[in-house]
Amino acid sequence: MNRWQLNEPAFAALLRALDSDRVEAGRKYERLRRRLSRYFALHGVPHPLEAGDEAFNRLAKRLSEGESVLNLEAYLAGIARLVMLEERQKLGRERQMLSQLAGPETTAEEDDSVLLALESCLAELPGDARTLITRYYVGRGRERMRTREKIARELGLSANALRNRVLRLRQSLEQAVSARLKESVRDVSAERNTNSEETR
Repeated sequence: MNRWQLNEPAFAALLRALDSDRVEAGRKYERLRRRLSRYFALHGVPHPLEAGDEAFNRLAKRLSEGESVLNLEAYLAGIARLVMLEERQKLGRERQMLSQLAGPETTAEEDDSVLLALESCLAELPGDARTLITRYYVGRGRERMRTREKIARELGLSANALRNRVLRLRQSLEQAVSARLKESVRDVSAERNTNSEETR
């Protein structure tokens, strides 16, 4: 399913709902955008600005479809709460996948490094691939089996074909995470060398 994209008519409808004066509407938009960013940051959402844009996009979509909103800020706050919960669920799925990728021997500090690399590499995947691999590792036991059966039905694949597709995707992701971690180690080493030379 294609994700809805903000367009000029929808953005114009959003600004009109904020204020009849376009300049004042722009000010209100920026003020609300900053508030949304702070809200998402306080609730631990990894990319607060992007989450804020997603909340505005959903509001703009509903306004462009003719939905009547009496209290715009309260309505936007409700959308923001829903986005925040979705982002937390997504982060939980990513952490589950992290435990699969990282293995049981990693330290907490290593887990944080791997998670940051994983988030970065996941963000670079096409949307369908990112959704597939995070959904595939959701839950445990029977819940996980039911989820995988549902994914296979949705994609018209056998369980074995789905497993092979995710395995290829996981191997590619593991390689990308490994490369990102090596890059981070090189950057840290280079920075330490630079600082050491400066203190001589």
